[in-house]
Amino acid sequence: MASSSNTKLTAFMGASGGIGLGALTRALAAGHTCIALCRTPSKLTDRLPADQFPNLKVVQGNAHDAAAVAQCLVVGTQPVDAIVSTIGGVLQFSRMTLDDPHVCEKGMTALLAAISLVRENHHRTPLTTEHWRPRVTVVSTCGISRSARDVPILFVPMYKIMLRVPHEDKIAMEKLLVDGAGDRGYTYSIVRPSFLVDEAAPRREIRVGLGDAPAVGYVISRDDAGRWIYENLLEGKGDGGMYEDMVATITW
Repeated sequence: MASSSNTKLTAFMGASGGIGLGALTRALAAGHTCIALCRTPSKLTDRLPADQFPNLKVVQGNAHDAAAVAQCLVVGTQPVDAIVSTIGGVLQFSRMTLDDPHVCEKGMTALLAAISLVRENHHRTPLTTEHWRPRVTVVSTCGISRSARDVPILFVPMYKIMLRVPHEDKIAMEKLLVDGAGDRGYTYSIVRPSFLVDEAAPRREIRVGLGDAPAVGYVISRDDAGRWIYENLLEGKGDGGMYEDMVATITW
């Protein structure tokens, strides 16, 4: 049930800016068919006009709505090969919380429900895990490793105090993703970038740590994080399989 070896079908949640946009634009440029879920489609279509990007389908909807998410997981009768979720909330520094403290947790709940909906409602026959095993990539955060320090010492107070609420949300998201992998039939990659900045150039070398051996660094740009996701998890340059069912820490 997968698409051809040369092109892929990829669904994006939260790709109207930042990391998601960085991965999406590269996938489109490579000729892959992409489906993006947006609450406000114009935020994406203003950047990526339909006449210039015919391989982009934009679906209006909320990433917390399983039915809307499910619309992005099938093109015609063809289920997607990969799913990338980069959704997140807006940090409110004055209260040290998010505008929605459970934004990522609710998004993952909806995504897992959507995968089940697609399996159950496929027009010909239910999609078993043998026939459809999409690759699910989510963007999480550094500062939540339980096995080793994954941020510079100078950043520890900020991560532990100011970012406590968004970190709790990311932890809940990761747990849902990992716990659901067996039953729902997908592989996953959890990407934990270091502190995100908007600098897009110059392109820099990205250091990667896996699992219990995180890479420790200060910052990485949103665009470079998107580039890394595209090149290693979507395009599969190098040994993309090494990131399957793994946590990858990325930093400059």
